[in-house]
Formats: sequence, structure tokens, C-alpha cells
Amino acid sequence: MSEARNPLAIEHEPSGWRKWAYTTNHKRIGVIYLWAGLFYFLLAGFAAMLFRAELITVPATLFSWNEYNALVTLHGLTMIFLVLQVLGGAFGNFMLPLLLGADEMAYPRLNALGAWIVWGGGLLLWWPVITYLLNLTGLPFYGGWFGYAPMSTTLPTVGARTWPLAIILLTIGSTGTFINFLVTILNERRPDLSLLDMPMFAWGILVTGLLAVYGFPWLTAAMGLAYLEMTYNLAFFNPMLGGSPTLYAQLFWLFGHPEVYLVILPGFTAVLMILPRFSGRPLWGRNLVLGGILWITFLSNLVWLHHMFTIGTGSSRFAFMFTSLGIVVGFAVILFSMAATMWKGRVRLRTPMLFSLGFIMMLIISGLDGVLLGIVPNNILVHDTWFIVGHFHFTLFASILALFAALYYWYPRMTGRMYSEFWGKVHFAFTFVFATSLFFIMGKLGETGMIRRYASYTYMPSLQTLQILGTAAAFIIGAAQVVFAANLLWSLFNGDRVENPWDDLVVGQGMPSPEWDGFPYWPPTPANVTNPQAKRGEEHASDERDSSHDEYTASDGGTVDESSDGTSSDGGETR
Repeated sequence: MSEARNPLAIEHEPSGWRKWAYTTNHKRIGVIYLWAGLFYFLLAGFAAMLFRAELITVPATLFSWNEYNALVTLHGLTMIFLVLQVLGGAFGNFMLPLLLGADEMAYPRLNALGAWIVWGGGLLLWWPVITYLLNLTGLPFYGGWFGYAPMSTTLPTVGARTWPLAIILLTIGSTGTFINFLVTILNERRPDLSLLDMPMFAWGILVTGLLAVYGFPWLTAAMGLAYLEMTYNLAFFNPMLGGSPTLYAQLFWLFGHPEVYLVILPGFTAVLMILPRFSGRPLWGRNLVLGGILWITFLSNLVWLHHMFTIGTGSSRFAFMFTSLGIVVGFAVILFSMAATMWKGRVRLRTPMLFSLGFIMMLIISGLDGVLLGIVPNNILVHDTWFIVGHFHFTLFASILALFAALYYWYPRMTGRMYSEFWGKVHFAFTFVFATSLFFIMGKLGETGMIRRYASYTYMPSLQTLQILGTAAAFIIGAAQVVFAANLLWSLFNGDRVENPWDDLVVGQGMPSPEWDGFPYWPPTPANVTNPQAKRGEEHASDERDSSHDEYTASDGGTVDESSDGTSSDGGETR
């Protein structure tokens, strides 16, 4: 395999730290997002280890109850706003122009601003932890990641003041980033690449951007009103002042349920690109899959009351029960497509494929739980228990597995280096097995009587055995992430230099992918793979023959004169 060029090499840039601080290049910004997401992932995991250690004893001994809830709150906020969203943004920034044949994002400076806002928002969210440890201020925010008012607006700590400001900052940055993604997709893609022909990950970013533009304003409004209430004693949510707690819940979940799919769909659609390549078969029913994605995107905006079945919303609950159950149809279509794609395929169990399969399994479990929780009586019965905790961990950690699959698949493209396949498989085995075990234990604890947001369970000491087993599983998961981090860091400096590590797997498949193979591109279908000159492939091949002197955008941002000796204008070799 030939030695790879540096995928981040860009001419006429400052050197040293300035090339990162001042960059507006989508690849470098994607890497900034990537390291931010991984850093906060490890930080959130460390917080989880601390409060899991608390749960192995019946009375709380390591932390006070408010300290415990502060750790749980920071873990949840960090995983959602600084890990899942940020890692999706990392792959979106690096890969989207390559998948669309664009030179750059539509708004490069806005793109850079969004990347640095991630670091600023994370610092603002975690700063009260530092000041609390230095005994300068009170506790960080401990009102839960959803921060239900009026409880959250009456907490007397500095963390309660900085929390809504951090979320507002992050939502503003994310909104700008997703608007940038939408404009890039609509305006910057190659003229011969139609919306329907875009790679699946580009479709994932498109629908995620639509969800973000719809959902983030609701959250920004809720956080702004909460800050005004707690700072200036205005009446929005506090019933003692004439406000309505239900108003906060409505605003928050108008954002909160679309957010679930906002963080799932980037990894989900990356898996839809990985499965065909590692199965040796094109994606089965591509147009049906696109329909399923659009169905999920649409219905996700119509289920917010699903999270409030216990507040006395009357018969309207049943309308939201049907919309909640309706989402299952879209997921079922996509999951059957995935199974059909692998059926009789030549499945290669490399690390990206293993994480993709783990994602599918967790998503199925989460979906089955979701059917149960979409039914009003079932939801009311378990709403305040750890059954819900297990369910949303299956859902959100499935997204983590999908993003791991994307990272292992695209890491060589982003760094020019190959990681250790052996340690990647070790990371998968311990992460999947023990995460699944932990989340099943959470569900069982909920069925047995463990109440959400409780630091202790003196009311039922018999829960201790399950809590000890759950904590042991959590620590093994944490150790697996140390292996993961060590593998990536070692590979960054010492891994083999590669151009495309998957060449040996895909020779003869006839399934090009623009980020590896460049353009012209057509979406792989059974007809095109059987006869590459058929349908749209024939049109592209004809265009290529008739335009031997045309310039195409190379996958690394340079241009290629097809009549030349195969050297791109930025010095890289074409593939």
C-alpha cells in the first residue's frame, strides 16, 4: 500500500499552533471537533465512574446527595451536548465536502466559530466544578440534564447560573454549524450530484440540520427564560410567582425528542455506508431507506408529549402515543434493509463492521423498549424508575457505537495513519458486552424498584447486588475506553501510513465512495454493481470520456486535470 499524503496538508497556511487557531479549512475544523468530542467523552465517563462508585453502597458514603446529582447532571449534559453532537459535527465537517465534491464549506469562518464555541461552552459548563473544588463557590448545577423548572431556577449555586448560559452558547454555535451544513449541501455540491444520489451520510447530515434548525430555538428560549427567572425573579415557570412548570416541560421536550434523532442519525447513516462496503453488497432498497429516514425526521417533531404522560394531559396523550409508535415503522424499514444488505453477503468483521453490528443490536433493544414506553399505561408505570434510565442509555449508547464505527472507518482518511485492528476489536468486545450488561441491569433495577435520581436505596437494600454488578460492568467499560484512547493516540504518531486501508476488501465490488474514490460517483445499486455502465453509471462514464480535459475536484481539496500525469495541483497523487 502506497504511502499516504498528509490529509490535512494545505498550502499558504500559518505554521505551528496558528494553523489550528486561525484555520477555516473544513478538515482541520473536523479534527478540532473530533478531539473535543473525545476529550469530553472521557471526562463524562470519569464523572460516571465516580457516581457509579457511590452506588455500590446502600447509604451514600462518598458524596452528598447533591454532589451525586451534580455528577449525574454533568455526565448527561456533557454526553449529549459535548460528545454526541460534537462527534457528529466532526465527521460532518471533515467528510461533507468530500462526499459532495465541494472545495470547502459554505461559510468557513462560521464553521471555525462553531468549533471554538464547543470548547468555550464546555469550559463554562465545567468551570463551577473547578471553583467548587477550590472552595470558592457552591455546588455545580445538580438539577438533572433536563433541568426541570421551577426546581432548577431556584437553586442557589453558581452552577445553576452558568448552566443555562453554557447551553445557550452551545445551541447558538450548533445552530450556526448546522445551517452551514444545510447551505453546503444545497448550494456547494457538484452540479451532477442530485439530492437523491448523495451518499447516505450526507443525507444524515441534511436531516440532522433540519432537526437542529427546528429544535434548538425551543431549547434556547427555555434556557433564556430560566436564566431570567433565576436572576431577576421574573415569573415564567415558578407557580409561586404565577408561572407554569408545564411551560418549561413543553419547551424543553419540543427540543428534547428531536434531539434524540439529531444525535442518532449522523452515526446511523454512517453505518448505512459501512455495512455495504463490509458486506460486499449495495444497500438494499436505498429509496425505501431514504423514505424511512424522512419519516423518522418528520414524526420526531410530533412526539414531545411522550415524555410527559404523567403530568395529566388528558386524552391528548393517546394522540402522542400513536405518533410515538409510528416512528417504529421508519426504523423497521431501515433495519430490514440492513439485514437484507448483509444477507448472503461476504461480511468482513473488521472493527468498523463490528461496531456497526453492535449499533444495530442496541438499536433493536432500544426500539423494543420504546414500543413499551410509547404505550401510556406502561409509561406511567415505570416513568420514575431506572427502567427509563436503561432505555435511554441503550438509545444514546447505540449512537456512540455508530460514531465509533464511523471513527474507525474514517480515522485513516482523517489522519493518514492506521490504528491497531487487534486493539480496536478488544475495544469493541469489552465495550459492547459490558455496556449491554450494564443497561440490562439498569432496566432490571427499575423493574425491581430503583427510583431515578436517588443517590441511595436504603428503602430496598436488596438492590445492592445488582448495583455492584452494574458498577463492575461500568468500570470495565471505562477500562475499554482507555484502550481506545491509547490505540488512537499511539496510531496518530506511530501507525502505518495508509492511503485507503480498505482497498483489499473492496476490489471488484463496484461500489465507489467519494471520500475514498473521488468523482464521478453514482449511488451503488444492484443494477449498477452488476453492470457498472447501467443507468446513472453509464451517464457518468460517458461524461468522463467526453470531458478528458475537464478539471474535477480531488478528494483532498485540490484539482485534477485528467489530461495530465495524474498529479493534483496541490502536489498529491490522484487515486
